[in-house]
Parts: sequence; C-alpha cells; structure tokens
Amino acid sequence: MMTGASPVLVPREDPVGKIIFAVVVVVFGLTFFVALMTLLAALFRGQTDRCRAILAETPYRALAVGVVGFAVLGGLGYFFCQRAFIHRLLETEIVMGPLVASIIVTVVLIGLVFIGAPGVFSAVGDRLEALHGREMTGLAKTSLGTLVASLAGFFPVIGWCFVIPALELFAFGAGVLAVVGKIRRTRVDSESVERENDDG
Repeated sequence: MMTGASPVLVPREDPVGKIIFAVVVVVFGLTFFVALMTLLAALFRGQTDRCRAILAETPYRALAVGVVGFAVLGGLGYFFCQRAFIHRLLETEIVMGPLVASIIVTVVLIGLVFIGAPGVFSAVGDRLEALHGREMTGLAKTSLGTLVASLAGFFPVIGWCFVIPALELFAFGAGVLAVVGKIRRTRVDSESVERENDDG
C-alpha cells in the first residue's frame, strides 16, 4: 500500500513584476518631489533666493549651522520621545507632555529643512547651468537641480551616506539663516520706521 502526501503548489514570485512596481514607485516619487520643490520655489521665491544667496556666499556657515541645529533638535526630539513612552511590565504608558514636545521639535526640524530645500536645489541648478553653458529660468534650475540631486541620492553608500545627509544639512542651515535674517531685517525696518515717526 502506497501512501503519499499530495504535492503542495507554491506560487512562484514574479521578479519582473516587482521590478516594474519599484520603477513605477520611484518615478512617481521623483516626479512628485520635483513638482513639490518647484511649487515651493514658485510660491516662496524670495525665501528661495535668500537661501541660494546664503549658500553661494557662506556655504560653510550654512553647513555648520545645519550640523549644530540637527544635533540639538535631533537630541531634543530623541530625549522627549524617550520620556514620552514609559515601558512597564505588561503595558506602555504614554506621557502626553513629552510626546507633544517631541512632535513639535520634529515638525520644526522638518519645516526648516523644507524652507531651505528649494534654495539648495536651485543652487545645484546654478552649478548645472554653469557646466552646461545654457541659461535657464529660476524654476527650471530648481526642477533640474532637484532631479539630479535626488538621483544622486540613490547611489549606494555615496548617495545614502554623503549626498542625502549633506543636502539635508545645507537645507537646514540655509533655512535657519534665512529665517533669522528675515527676522532681523523686519526688526531693523520697524525700528527705522519708529525712528522716522519720532523725528517727524
């Protein structure tokens, strides 16, 4: 008497389908990101120009501010996040105060990066324009710079460990310096207006 188990059919994975799906996701993500940076550059043209000028005149200062700012805000975010979740024996207690503080710090950090990012990509576009020797509009430089820098970030090791962190640090530093500079200019302008009113 012969007995045997019925064969189990294991569906084969389709590598071509996975590759096509990954390509579609990457293309869609790049298109969305380039469109987002171009839109931000168009809506906040003055801020983008200030960040680009900062990177052209004092790039190392922007990088230093980015490193220090990321270290401080990142450390604060991690500190508050650790205090927000108290692990007990069978449950985890959530403390709202530190949780809200960690969310605020994270939002500020990401917001400053997005303030400076269009200026960084526009500066990359300036370099590409100089290499190509063909004049481009400001939005075209932002779009091209975003696309080229994003593609460079996909390179293994170099892109992941150097290109992406450098872009984030420069963007954060330029964003901080641009915001601080705008606050100072607003204060100086208000003081000059008050002085003129007093003289009048």
